[in-house]
Amino acid sequence: MNTKWELKNIFCGLVLIISVFQNANAQFQVNGQYMARGEYRHGYQTLADTNQKGTAFISQRARISTEYKHEKFKIHVSAQDIRTWGSVANSAIDNKGLFSIYEAYGELNFSKKFNAKIGRQAISYDDDRIFGSLDWAMQGRRHDATVLRYTDSTWAVHLGAAYNQNSESTKFLQYTVNNYKEFEYLWATKSYKKFNFSFLFLNNGVAYTKVDPATFKKDSITIYSQTTGLRAEYKSDKYTGLLYGYYQTGKDNSNKDLSAFDACAELGYKPLKGLQITLGTELLSGTSQTDTANKINHSFNPLYGTNHRFNGYMDYFYVGNHLNTVGLLDGDLRIHDTYKKILLGINGHYFNAASDIRDKRKGVTDKLSNNHLGGEVDFTMSYNYTDGVSIQGGYSQFFGATGLQMLRGTSSLKPTSNWIYLMVIIRPGTVKWPKVGLKM
Repeated sequence: MNTKWELKNIFCGLVLIISVFQNANAQFQVNGQYMARGEYRHGYQTLADTNQKGTAFISQRARISTEYKHEKFKIHVSAQDIRTWGSVANSAIDNKGLFSIYEAYGELNFSKKFNAKIGRQAISYDDDRIFGSLDWAMQGRRHDATVLRYTDSTWAVHLGAAYNQNSESTKFLQYTVNNYKEFEYLWATKSYKKFNFSFLFLNNGVAYTKVDPATFKKDSITIYSQTTGLRAEYKSDKYTGLLYGYYQTGKDNSNKDLSAFDACAELGYKPLKGLQITLGTELLSGTSQTDTANKINHSFNPLYGTNHRFNGYMDYFYVGNHLNTVGLLDGDLRIHDTYKKILLGINGHYFNAASDIRDKRKGVTDKLSNNHLGGEVDFTMSYNYTDGVSIQGGYSQFFGATGLQMLRGTSSLKPTSNWIYLMVIIRPGTVKWPKVGLKM
């Protein structure tokens, strides 16, 4: 029998058994969620080119989770079906591997304040800048890891680690999955009155094949980078403030020396009930394209964050792109108003490169006179249909500049680059008003 179908049958049987006994034993819990999103893309993630046509599609996620709770432990398993409508013909056998296990972990409760979470799990901290669940993407992000957690009334401290391999083996295997080889991290947060402070240290290892230049002999090794950061957040009835900074050192994925940083400052004001105005700037360092003698990579990598929430919703920067390049200086203004069951928002971004862009019309050391990359405007609306259910949509438009044209190689800046989406989110019993993907 097909392994995928075996997995489906086993999980469906488990859900059925748990459902039958749920009322008889309160230790069993079953929950689910559904999310569908229709999108129109024309110049999404990169500038639209001349004669490029837009594309439209509908994708969805259906996720079901089961949990068995005990005083000393917990078992959690969640599975999901991810698909684009029409990707499988209506009478065809579905063999595209769209069904998968999202989370599968166990928890051991050593005390009321100290426990361990072991297995496949989502890892998300602070505002999802370095570690995020990537909930906007249908598949989400999860890690096979162990996390030791301590929590009291004002402190939380997490110590996590992961080690990955292609499969079980009796001999050495070079890790070839497009993933990290291992990581170890420490995250700590402290609440004090209206402030919240957090610290993150991440040691990230990736598999690398080293070649001896004399003998051409290959050696498989793990190379490491270190990311260290501090974050401070302030919230009151009228004002909000945010400061954070991260520094990266060690080696990048190509074994080049790494020295990079990410710094952000934001100030928010609430003049009226429900109305929030936020002005912010973020600088992610980059590597000059004209300094050919520089042997250090100065390009910051946000690694495992939910990068859709940052630097514009059209995902031009750090969503599978813009890595190991000129960096980014993003100035943004966000205005959001919530009235009863409706949220309206507008975000404006002004993008510049953080380092020199090479003018491809000239020599390899000639700088572009202006580092401006463009601007973006994001309009968003969300309607709270009922608790755990919302309808969300938006329109975004990118206004490209010559700097981005040099980086992406498009022939013209005239075509309109825009994106439209409409989605329904059903999450009973999890959050009061789901606002997937939004940075408030």
